[in-house]
Amino acid sequence: MKKAAMALLVSLCLTPAAKAERFSVTDKGGFGTTGRLVEFSSRFGWLSYEIKYDLSVDLNKRRLGENSKLEIAIHKNDGSRWRYRCRASSDDHRMWANINQIYGKGVQVMTECRLDPRQFSRSVDLNPEEVGEPTLVFAVRIMDGKAEAGVHKGLYFLGEAAEGGSMSPYMSPEPDPSNLGVIFNAEALQAAGRGPISLYVP
Repeated sequence: MKKAAMALLVSLCLTPAAKAERFSVTDKGGFGTTGRLVEFSSRFGWLSYEIKYDLSVDLNKRRLGENSKLEIAIHKNDGSRWRYRCRASSDDHRMWANINQIYGKGVQVMTECRLDPRQFSRSVDLNPEEVGEPTLVFAVRIMDGKAEAGVHKGLYFLGEAAEGGSMSPYMSPEPDPSNLGVIFNAEALQAAGRGPISLYVP
């Protein structure tokens, strides 16, 4: 009995630990409707978005690997482009994910990345203190070893804007990824009949 237990222990020790799985997802499009009187993209002249997400997922621990990287580019009506890169880190303060198994639908990875207000303010031509705490939300579905962009994706803005300010209709008092001030819609760009856009983040 002792020999069998020892053999089992040795076998467990020699079994390699499960490694995080790596995936790459790209997504691009226009913007959906939130029901606000003036949509965010119309107010600030946003034309389209493009995302590249290289993610490492530990499905057992349900957390992102530290080498996960989420890149976003916003293309504006005036021809300019704003870019930002998120990286996962051990402290999970700037980028994190909820990872859940959904019966019959694989694994959903709901990633949030808190953007630097100073950087984001350049995309809307406002002062950093006016944009609150912008947070990028991007869902990925993993099924049968493949990953694809999910439906839930966009931005929410945590904080309180000055009454009557240009950001006030889009702000959220709670860190709620379901209360998006901007909705990304891959089909919106296709419906507009526009050609492909390219993302380059040096």
